[in-house]
Amino acid sequence: MDLLSPNTGLIIWTLITFVLVLLVLKKWAWGPLLSALDQRETRIREALEQADKARAEAARAAKENEAALARTQAEAQAVIDKAREDAERIARDVRERAEAEARQVIEQARHTIDRARNQALRELRQQTAELAILAAGQLLAENLDDERNRKIANDFIDRMPLQN
Repeated sequence: MDLLSPNTGLIIWTLITFVLVLLVLKKWAWGPLLSALDQRETRIREALEQADKARAEAARAAKENEAALARTQAEAQAVIDKAREDAERIARDVRERAEAEARQVIEQARHTIDRARNQALRELRQQTAELAILAAGQLLAENLDDERNRKIANDFIDRMPLQN
């Protein structure tokens, strides 16, 4: 029955040992444990704050990217519109130049035709004059009498148109 009766010496030494263990644990175990837990809590809090900052930064960057994309699309559309206008202007200029060149070619052709016609008329007049001179020479070569010469001259004068 000794086991069931309280032993005061044992209780006192148990209490002293318990208090000493508590003091040792408090000084060397709980302090570092509580300090480590505090540090861990601080690191977790800082990590959460950094995650919130990173999320906010990512959202801001996404908005900036969307805005930049919209600006880029607007600039691309402006470049396309300008290129289309430039192409239309160039096409119009080319068409106008082609029409002007065509008019110039037509005008040159008309001048060439006029020069050729005038040359042909000069040559025709020259040949006609040569034929008239040959015909007159043959007529003069014939021995005509005065009466016949007068008749030819009078016929020529009668055929001449009257001028007003």
